[in-house]
Amino acid sequence: MDVEELVGYLPKYAIDVLKERGIKKLFPPQAKIIKDVFKKKNLLLAMPTASGKTLLAEFAMIREIILGGKCLYVVPLKALANEKFEEFSKWGEIGIKVGISTGDFESREEHLANCDIVVTTSEKADSLVRNSARWIRNISCLVIDELHLLDSADRGATLEILLVKMKKINKNLRILGLSATAPNIKEIADWLDATYFVSEWRPVPLFEGILCRNKVEMYKDGEKIFERRSSFVDLVVECLSQGGGVLIFEPTRRNSEITAEKLVEISKKFVSGNDQLSSAILEENDGDLSQKLARCVRFGTAFHHAGLLASQRKIVEKGFRDGKIKIVVSTPTLAAGVNLPARRVIIKSLYRYNGYSRKIKVAEYKQMSGRAGRPGLDEVGESIVVIKSKDRKLVVDKYLGGKVEPITSKLGIETNLRFHTLALICEGHAKDFYELESFFKETFFYKQTKMSLRFELARVVNNLVEWGMVKEDSGLIFPTTLGSMVSGLYIDPLTGYLFYAELRKHMSDIGLLHLICRTPDMERLYIRSGDDWVEEEAFKLRNELSYYPSTFSVEYDIFLAEIKTALCLLDWINEVDENTICKRYSIAPGDLRRILETAEWLAHALSRISEYRGLGRLENLASRIRYGVRDELLPLVKLRGVGRVRARKLFNSGFRTPKDILAKRNLAERILGPKIVENLMDQLDKIR
Repeated sequence: MDVEELVGYLPKYAIDVLKERGIKKLFPPQAKIIKDVFKKKNLLLAMPTASGKTLLAEFAMIREIILGGKCLYVVPLKALANEKFEEFSKWGEIGIKVGISTGDFESREEHLANCDIVVTTSEKADSLVRNSARWIRNISCLVIDELHLLDSADRGATLEILLVKMKKINKNLRILGLSATAPNIKEIADWLDATYFVSEWRPVPLFEGILCRNKVEMYKDGEKIFERRSSFVDLVVECLSQGGGVLIFEPTRRNSEITAEKLVEISKKFVSGNDQLSSAILEENDGDLSQKLARCVRFGTAFHHAGLLASQRKIVEKGFRDGKIKIVVSTPTLAAGVNLPARRVIIKSLYRYNGYSRKIKVAEYKQMSGRAGRPGLDEVGESIVVIKSKDRKLVVDKYLGGKVEPITSKLGIETNLRFHTLALICEGHAKDFYELESFFKETFFYKQTKMSLRFELARVVNNLVEWGMVKEDSGLIFPTTLGSMVSGLYIDPLTGYLFYAELRKHMSDIGLLHLICRTPDMERLYIRSGDDWVEEEAFKLRNELSYYPSTFSVEYDIFLAEIKTALCLLDWINEVDENTICKRYSIAPGDLRRILETAEWLAHALSRISEYRGLGRLENLASRIRYGVRDELLPLVKLRGVGRVRARKLFNSGFRTPKDILAKRNLAERILGPKIVENLMDQLDKIR
């Protein structure tokens, strides 16, 4: 079907934009479902990676905007939100305004009221609803990308609750759900009162295979088509020699790094050198991990995992797309994140270790294998799993020829019920217990199980009453000021209770940081062999902590993990070098940034609750965590372009405020350099 045939559904100038993007014809499944895309009915699309789901959603959104509507596009990850924002911004050529919201959970982002399309994460979308962003009520089209993440233990419950809330808020809302894998899509469609469309068509045919004892067997649609002798290294060399790229999945970070370093000897034969890319890797961090990655990138190979900085992951992804990086060795997190296709995908293991060894789900395998084949570049895509002989039949039957597991709701977990029940009461969705139970009867959880959550909800409400977050009176349930604050701050009610109950006046930095690290919202560092020093430090600091359990307590190991994380944060706000922190705590730069981001958010929440309790606002703690400085540097470090290192240099030379830079510009230029000071002048001119 030619895109010109869309005239009547889309304006001519929108079709011209498509042509400029090189889109002249629709794929067969797109053409088959196109009429339903332009109807007002809810629609779910289950189509393989790169088969055109997102473009269909774009068509639906453009049509909606032309008719005066407003669209919300929800993705699971910030990185994916940034990718979609850049992709959709091309519609700015025809006057469509695209916005993005992934930050502060307490902000209403009212400036987005003027946008036609807003890209966000499910958590941020839920926080916008909680904080009564007025423009949310104007959303007429809600697109859920990666709909299968209803099954996610981390994100599924929030996505499920968001869908029910949005249907209640916007009675004429249209929902579009996109997924590469949704085996029980009819069940989800029935829940959402939606039409659904399933296609197995791929723009690049996928061949799946196994590598066992230096023999490759290749299959198409579950049928073996050939076998030949080959090794893992042979598969990599063969693909590179044919001009393709190889994406390799390893089960652990360490394995991904080791494999990438080994494959440098192969990739460097196919690249002329990536000195510029290698240097870019070191711009934000030059620690051991970054140096290792830079060496690999220089010769056309890279590893990719959550321990890297976001900027480094972006460099690797772009380098791979551009063909400058020939091999990427990743942990499975990449499979569910940014779109990064490759000619050949090699999956080194179907096992994961999380306290015990287990085989991955078929859905996870499909996410990885689905990355094989680059549309417009490859005639076929190949996905090959490295296995042992004993697993051969299981892998062929279950993974290559088997079905993906059905999507199941994760809403019944108590922490999820607690988190969302408070919000429902605060938002007015549940003014009594009957309304609360009725709301949960509209969820996917109830659709699947037909289980009443009456007893679980009663226990949750009782906890919220005990914690002072809701009150019951004559059968009515209503939020307290504390409850409304906790819900708006987007923290677990248990976190809010801990802050309210344990906060004391004049707590030391380590006391406050330990309180943050006690909460269920905080990611904690692992206690490893050789971490005896953590126990020693905890004992020294025991009088400054909010609690100190017996060494025989079942809580003691958790307590040590809390202390280790708090000490990491303490080092950071006391200006210990980032690389030194990473070595001391056995973490990567990406881990540190992720921990800091969560800690800053919790420090802000702690400050708000402190103010509510009449203990004063802890104004500086969140800022110190953001910038990694002592109190005295905050006025300087808040200038864009002046980080913790430059701010300390200025302070040690007598600078105390931004105005001092204006007054002593010559000295500032000697310390920072003329170019940096010149770049600061626009900010400084505003405070003259």
